[in-house]
Amino acid sequence: MKSLILALFLISLNAWSQDAASYLNNFDSKIYSLKTKGVKDFVVDIVNSKLTKQMNDQMMFGTVNEVIFRTYWTANPERIAIEVIGLPEGFREIKEELKLAVFSVIENLLPMPTVQRFVGYKIASGTKLKEFLALDSTGIASIPSFTLRFDSQDRLIEVEGHKSVGSMITTPKYEKDAFAAGKWVLKSISTTTSENGQLLILNKELKYGASQGISVLTEGVMKTEQKLAVRGDKALKLEENIKFKNYKINEGEALKYFLGDTDK
Repeated sequence: MKSLILALFLISLNAWSQDAASYLNNFDSKIYSLKTKGVKDFVVDIVNSKLTKQMNDQMMFGTVNEVIFRTYWTANPERIAIEVIGLPEGFREIKEELKLAVFSVIENLLPMPTVQRFVGYKIASGTKLKEFLALDSTGIASIPSFTLRFDSQDRLIEVEGHKSVGSMITTPKYEKDAFAAGKWVLKSISTTTSENGQLLILNKELKYGASQGISVLTEGVMKTEQKLAVRGDKALKLEENIKFKNYKINEGEALKYFLGDTDK
């Protein structure tokens, strides 16, 4: 009898998880992105003017006119590559570190599906309506579990990471926009991390424009605030403005890059 009850419980939990995954997939299908717009191939230059200024202040590479992260992407097969342009030849390790830093803004250019973002986690329904739990099934994740909360319009409004020490809360803001044909557009995202008495707050505001008749991400304003989690502590504040420009969409330029048929 106990074996039968356990089997029924496992079947029920599996069905519950499948329903949760379907809900998340449905949410992703309602989000505006270049992928859902039918873009198959693009190249874009990502520029951070503050980074260029910092390099010139440090004089590591002499005078730098502009550091460009030229990003190539194709859908079939899905591939992405980044070139650092504007720095002297060599310095491979530094360039690789710079590429890693720019991935935090590329994720807004090419949003990862929610279920894929939580690969290695078991997705199940939470204790409240429109709430879901992502539980680490590998035992090695730095954050063992997350709680995902949606509003009455099925928009993701909060992701809470449950850490062994501290917490992490991410709050995205989606809105409808005329160019998105009824889909939700990510306008801003705020992440607050608390650990060992330290608070780190990252606010990201996204702006959109048009290129070749397609609405694209054109600017990201990143504001970072770091301070001790005590009243009256003076915060360290930083602001960066990142531009996305010189798009080449569905012209096959990224494919040429991956095939080695273009000057790099």
